[in-house]
Amino acid sequence: MKSMFVVSGSFVNKHVGKEYDVIVEVADEPTTENIQVYADQVMGKIKELWDMEVATPYSDLAERKVVVHLHAAPPFAAMLVNLQIILKAQSGIVVELPWETPPDVTKLDAESQEILRKLENK
Repeated sequence: MKSMFVVSGSFVNKHVGKEYDVIVEVADEPTTENIQVYADQVMGKIKELWDMEVATPYSDLAERKVVVHLHAAPPFAAMLVNLQIILKAQSGIVVELPWETPPDVTKLDAESQEILRKLENK
């Protein structure tokens, strides 16, 4: 298992001493312009962690995953839920989100909705 922490700048100091394979610092207040930049950055880091994970021998393949922890604004939770679906469908990457999804994070983006429709029709 590999781990990542997505954290906004104002919360970084609250997590000093915790260990993750990768830490991605994001804006306190995301905008429609920068959320896609962060999504691309996080997706790239998850793919890098997955490549390292695949190279690690496991007796139980169910242990192979990237766990993404979060302490940032709700739009980042929605971003991660969408990335989880997209990465599983496109690349078979298992992303675990070990936090309770906020109730206002229920709307998937168009790409995620389309992938879910395709998966349901298989």
